[in-house]
This record gives sequence, structure tokens and C-alpha cells, in this order.
Amino acid sequence: MPQDDAVPQDDAVPEATVPEDDAPVGPPGPAIKVTARVEPGTVAVLDRLARWDLTSVETIRASYGAIAAPPAPPKPQVTRLDEKIPGVDGRPDVTVRWYRPAGSDADPHPADGDPAAPLPCLVWLHGGAYIMGNLDENDDRLDRMVIELGCAVVSVDWRLAPEHPYPAGLDDADTVWRRLVEDPAAYGVDPERLVLGGASAGAGLAAALCLRLRETGRAQPTLQMLIYPMLDDRELTPSIRAIQDPGHWGLWHLRANRLSWEAYLGGLAGDDVPPTAAPARATDLTGLAPAYLCVGDVDAFIDENLDYAARLSRAGVPTELHVYPGVIHGGFGAVPKTPRTAQLLRDVYTALATAFTPAG
Repeated sequence: MPQDDAVPQDDAVPEATVPEDDAPVGPPGPAIKVTARVEPGTVAVLDRLARWDLTSVETIRASYGAIAAPPAPPKPQVTRLDEKIPGVDGRPDVTVRWYRPAGSDADPHPADGDPAAPLPCLVWLHGGAYIMGNLDENDDRLDRMVIELGCAVVSVDWRLAPEHPYPAGLDDADTVWRRLVEDPAAYGVDPERLVLGGASAGAGLAAALCLRLRETGRAQPTLQMLIYPMLDDRELTPSIRAIQDPGHWGLWHLRANRLSWEAYLGGLAGDDVPPTAAPARATDLTGLAPAYLCVGDVDAFIDENLDYAARLSRAGVPTELHVYPGVIHGGFGAVPKTPRTAQLLRDVYTALATAFTPAG
């Protein structure tokens, strides 16, 4: 989910379907006490968030689209380029948007034939609860990232559910990753400095792709950058159950979360849901890329995020975890307007700069 997240309506929300052994005891947790928990600068703008209609996936999309910002014009310091990455294993081609520092030194195929120095690169997967999101919404943030870090970014236009349920979006991310790893010179990127990351559902896809790469014995990224990832379909945690009544219509709602997972899983349920669809289901997290995970403490995903980070660490995966008081879900693409959201962005940039630093 980008800013992403949602609003309660009057519909009755059915009880969560939870495996018997893990069934929660007692009623859902209380609504979030917004004025006590959320940063004041965020409280002041909550009413500008989407007024979500939770009737269906289509109405959730329409609610999100109603507050979408216009596309950001490109900055002169950045070259943007849309292109198709050829499909692999019979999959369709994947549309991506490249962001590179402006100038011939960023062109992998310069006119004079002199190959450019390869750039560190972030493979970016946008958010949107597996049902929403597009390339345009992160233009401004990714432009700024290129300017500040001197890297390349490739943003993946992965297919959305329910029209394209699991594993379509994961396959698209996998296709782009495979092409970059197999022929980095063709894209002007340094294979030793490739980061895989995203926000919300996009971070869930990034975590899932790392699991798939391990299963298939392929190269892991330098870092998996997981910004408030959407990891678990099972509604097991107190922070997810609490959003049956989230306390403000601008916060993500349990019904929206359930509809999104149902759309993405496309009929899969219970033990049929693999970890590459919902990474929190993975019981073995060994051998994965080093992880950076950040989340606000007023985010419905905080409990599943904390659990995933702890299990990564216990599995021997170098893991950096940041939790930000007063920060809600979404908003990574926006210009920070509060001290804690500004801190979140600084910390993300620091982690990327470290991952992009050549070995030695």
C-alpha cells in the first residue's frame, strides 16, 4: 500500500479465518488512539488521505485513485527511460522505468561506443496492497534517490491482482532480476551492488523473491530493503486484528487487508499458501540476503514485521531493524513532513549508501 491505506466503512467485518492452533484468544484489540499515538504533523493531514470505500477491490482502487497526485515532472539531473525487459521461461515482457544520473556517463550504450562505468542499482517494487499502484507514483522519490546517491533505479511495473494473482507479480520481479544478474553490462549496472527493495506489498514481493532465489540456487541481492512490508495473510497478530476499527478512516482497515490478500492469493488458502506468496509463512529463513526493515509503531503491519526481523536475525541473516514512534503506514514516496518520517528517509538512504559502497 502506498499512502496507501485505508478507511473503515459501516460494513460488518467477518471474523478472521485463522488456523485452529493459532487462533487468537478474545476479541480484536482496541482501535488506535490516533491523537495519542500518531505524530502531530501526521494527525494534521489524516483527513487528506483516501476516504476508502471497502465494498470491493474496485472501490478500494477508486478511493485510492481519487487522491493520487499528478505525475512529477522529471528533474534535470535525472534521465528517465521506460522500456520492456524481455520475458523469461515463457513469461510476458515486463515494463520498467529506469532512473539514472543525467549525462553520458550514465548511459550503458553511449554513442561513442565507450562503455559507461557500471552503477549501483536499486530494483524497486512499488506498493499498493498487491491490488494497486503504478510506476508514476514514486517518480519524485526515485528521482531524488538518484540525485542523492548517484545510483540507478529500475522500477518494475509488476502485474496486479485480482486480474493477475500470485505468482504473476513475483514472476515479473523475478524476470527483471534475472535479466540484470545475467547481463548487467547490457543495463549498465554493477552486479556486486544490486539492492532489491520495495514498500508495503512491493517489500513483500522483495522478501518473496529472496526466498525464491534461495530455493532455485540463484544470486541474492546485496541487500533486501523492506519498507513496512506486507508479509502475512493469516490475520494472526494483535496489530492486524486491531484494525477492525483502526481509529480513523485514513488508516488501513482489516476488511481492505483481507480483500487484498484474497485477490492476490487467487483461491489459495490455509496450508496451500506458499512462503513465496506470504513470506511470513516461511519456517526457514537461512541463506537469505542481508535485510533492512523499517516500520512505524502505528502501522498495522508492525507485529508481523517485528516477528520477521527477529526470525531473520535468529536464522543468521544480518538484519537492521528500525521502528519509528508515531509513524503510520505508507508515505515513503511523499516529502517528509514530520521529524520521524524525515528520520525514516535518512535511515533508508544511509542503508542504501552503505550497500552501494564497493567492497573494500
